[in-house]
Amino acid sequence: MQLRRFVLLSLLMTAFVAPWSGALAQQEKSGKPEAPGSEALLRGTVAEFEKVWNRHDVRAWLAMMTDDIWFTAAEDLYGQMKGKKAVKTTFEYDVKNTDLRWEIQRLRMMPDGTASVVLRHTALLLPKVDGKYKREDVSEPSLSRWRLVNGKWRLFYFTSHKGLALAEMKKDGLE
Repeated sequence: MQLRRFVLLSLLMTAFVAPWSGALAQQEKSGKPEAPGSEALLRGTVAEFEKVWNRHDVRAWLAMMTDDIWFTAAEDLYGQMKGKKAVKTTFEYDVKNTDLRWEIQRLRMMPDGTASVVLRHTALLLPKVDGKYKREDVSEPSLSRWRLVNGKWRLFYFTSHKGLALAEMKKDGLE
């Protein structure tokens, strides 16, 4: 009788504990929240930036940037595309009327706590017909720079201008 009780109790414990232990092991592998300044969190933020653009949500797109953002698609020697207001004025139409694909080519965590990300930037012109975009414009390399603001990565610099991107990549040791 004792042995039967022991076996039954063991089976019940195994049936109850096994699913929990597997879930805990899985959480330990991938479910832990990433540290605020981690590379994994930055990669997720870059992916989220692309998703927000592709939802054509200008407000959410701007929220992923710092107030002092410098966002350029061309050489901007006079800094006319600095600050959220200028960026919104210049790029709102694009956010509302194109899709975006950002593919990370290289990433470097900088000593000052910022991060530089080299991208293959593809502007996808709508409408999309039969699964294909009207046109795809590729800018490679493009460069984005990110900094932590209240524990979240925020974009503070972006250029899809090849010459600017190459010069800035050299400064960041990403040649």
